[in-house]
Amino acid sequence: MKNEKLKDYVKEAIKVSVTSLPYDVKSKLEEAYEMEEGLSKIFLKAIIDNVEIANNESRPICQDTGTFSFIVRRGNFEEHEVKEVIVEALKEASEEIPLRPNAIDFVTRKNLGGNIGRFIPWITWEYPEDNLLRITVVPKGGGSEVLSLVKILPPVSQEEEIIKIIVDDIFEAWAKPCPPLFLGVGIGPTSETATNVAKRALYERKIGERHKEEAIASLETKIIERANKLGIGTHGLGGKVSVLDVHLDYASIHPASLVVSVVGSCWALRRAILIVEDSKKAEIVSHNIKL
Repeated sequence: MKNEKLKDYVKEAIKVSVTSLPYDVKSKLEEAYEMEEGLSKIFLKAIIDNVEIANNESRPICQDTGTFSFIVRRGNFEEHEVKEVIVEALKEASEEIPLRPNAIDFVTRKNLGGNIGRFIPWITWEYPEDNLLRITVVPKGGGSEVLSLVKILPPVSQEEEIIKIIVDDIFEAWAKPCPPLFLGVGIGPTSETATNVAKRALYERKIGERHKEEAIASLETKIIERANKLGIGTHGLGGKVSVLDVHLDYASIHPASLVVSVVGSCWALRRAILIVEDSKKAEIVSHNIKL
């Protein structure tokens, strides 16, 4: 391993991502607790206490420590170097934290260990104009995938149809993805584009931050309001808060297709955003941790 310092930065970001929620996520949970009542309020208190214990003791928030993906804006760093660092950091973190090994070979159904497997961890590469290395660590739990949705609509489909598809998806999932939920919604010309847009919207925008375009911000608010009328509550126990936030974004659509994709998360929206300037200066900005 050529860049040991960078590996240490990435390993710390992985550890932070599974043992501590970002401040914006914790604040949203606390806000929901103040609004909630009955069994949902009791269970939200248990969730908040669990998050605090995990943070104080540097233990994983959930036994499902997720399948790891990374969104990387590589700056001046070479792609092969960053990939090597990420893989080695994840192997070591799996042993040291420890992380549950979640990479299963599809053909043999054997656990491959170390959370490393075929195309896993998945890395999405982007190429910014500045020289900073920015890595978003995303440990995605398996239960959240119950919410995953790709729906191809006619390009003339209107707002109400889009809202209904998303709210129906939440209703059908009910308690399975461990609500209250966070949702990323992407609209685009193809399934892969819409899903990538949804993932970025969910994991890279601050919770509570509405889209900069008024029409999209309004659509986000309508989805949240409609979903919370379902009364699902915490873990399906009934309550006022079924969805904590919705981030919607879009790419230009095709004349023949409008694709809606939903990427969901349970209440534990785990992510860590690492920015590296050089070997002596780095910060996990999602958690305000200087390294």
